[in-house]
Amino acid sequence: MTLCNGVWISMLVCFWSQVISVYHNDFVTIRMKMNLLKLDDRRDNNVNILKCDSKSKRSFQLRFQPHDTMPRLFWHKLEQKQETTPTVTEMEMEKVTPPATLSSEQEAITMPMEEMSSASNDLPTFDTTTTTTVTTTSTSFNSTIIASQPPSIPATFTTIMKPTAGLSTKWTEKVKNLFFGSPGQIHLLQKHGDSSGKIRSKGFLSLFEVIKFDNSKCNVSMGEIRSMEGVCYHEFECKTFGGIPTERCADGAGVCCIFLTGCGDTTDQPIAYFESPKYPQPVHEMLICVLIINLRKNVQQLRLDFLTFELSRPTDGDCLEDQFTISGQNINFEVPTLCGVNTGHHIYLHVSSSLDGKIYLSFLAKVPSGARIFNIKISQLEPRDNIAPDGCLQYYTESEGIVKSFNYDIESTAVANKEATYLNNLNYVICIKRSKNSCTVNYVVERGVDIRGNGEQMDFQILNKDEDENDLVPDGQAGAGIFNCPYDFIAINQVRLCGERFNDGTDNEDFTMNALVRDVAAGPIILPFRSDNMYVGRGFRLAYKQELCT
Repeated sequence: MTLCNGVWISMLVCFWSQVISVYHNDFVTIRMKMNLLKLDDRRDNNVNILKCDSKSKRSFQLRFQPHDTMPRLFWHKLEQKQETTPTVTEMEMEKVTPPATLSSEQEAITMPMEEMSSASNDLPTFDTTTTTTVTTTSTSFNSTIIASQPPSIPATFTTIMKPTAGLSTKWTEKVKNLFFGSPGQIHLLQKHGDSSGKIRSKGFLSLFEVIKFDNSKCNVSMGEIRSMEGVCYHEFECKTFGGIPTERCADGAGVCCIFLTGCGDTTDQPIAYFESPKYPQPVHEMLICVLIINLRKNVQQLRLDFLTFELSRPTDGDCLEDQFTISGQNINFEVPTLCGVNTGHHIYLHVSSSLDGKIYLSFLAKVPSGARIFNIKISQLEPRDNIAPDGCLQYYTESEGIVKSFNYDIESTAVANKEATYLNNLNYVICIKRSKNSCTVNYVVERGVDIRGNGEQMDFQILNKDEDENDLVPDGQAGAGIFNCPYDFIAINQVRLCGERFNDGTDNEDFTMNALVRDVAAGPIILPFRSDNMYVGRGFRLAYKQELCT
């Protein structure tokens, strides 16, 4: 009898200590706690307590709220059962709670006590003001939880949690106003519990107007001296890619981004500039400089424009001290090694079948003496761009202009050791785009002062010698045909031309004079140029003009 009285006193003290009411921001949370640790500590009396409970014939329920809650993500694993009839104790406890804070809709979740005990540290944290009743049943005892939940906090991503029914419209508006001001300024991300399971979200991006524009090429004027070409990017993208933002483009939405690269750099931009160290100051020491170009998708060709190209001159037609080499292009497209002064030239690289999708541009200065400087504009060309015909190293699209051999000019700003000669072992084709309604192309030696300063026209000099080192074409005369020009020549109208004058004998039979050469061949306009490994001359500089059909 004494033992039962002690048990009842302990149960009363435990019961009144279990009911804790906490008020916060007009929300009431009533937690029913069961101190299971104390029961465990009294292992010897547990059996007696249960026996005494069965004899008393009074039903009671233990209520508790775990400290840590299970994320809502795992609610689907719990066995759910709607509570139909509240107990007398539940009704009494509901009277304690202010009616204004309780929702009319409640969700009851029932699970065995074994699962509740193991998952008591992971029960869900509620995000609405709806009161939820959780009833736990076991063979030993029942336990019911009544918990008021704090308001949910809106997120910028779509939640995967199960939405709780009963969230009134006014609370949604209050949450919006609390964090974001007027509810008309933002759309909360929500996942609706409909059967389709679709996610409707507008999110924060609906506050901003997203402007899309093509990353097209753009031009930046540098005064009357020059202009540079870049790519139209957003200013943030431009800086992220390592470019220099300049003038506005895309109606002010973007900036014309200029990409400058140097030795050891890698680029994949449609337009980039490859500059020598300390450009525009020349380099006076030995140099090994490589730029790696990662080819973009669908790129067929690269165009290299030599804005500034000044290296040491060739020695008897060979680039011994300074060299500019290219590798990685199509295996059937050979690019000559260049040196000397080539400012104003351009070349096309055919890269559609590049083995590793990379092109390597290399400058090599073997001796510390002398000065070098270069600035090359690199353009990656897709089929939609103005690409060159297959096999063309140079391609001119204007109806009239100037074509010349490499290292023909002697004007320079940095290089002092220079000499106008073409190079050994050349084998390439110059192409000209045929204009609409054009049938013929006229070539003449451009008028001016020759290298010796004693003539009215520029020199034309392509040399051929026999085994005894005798000229196959007499000095001061033009040569035409395979016998006069077997090794070094330029071919126009499928006729080889060489010597010290430019004349094929069609308009003027005096081979001691320069004369107009007319190309009337059908098909593409091409000028093949060949040289062997011996005896080079100055080269050629020709003015061309296309004539309309008559």
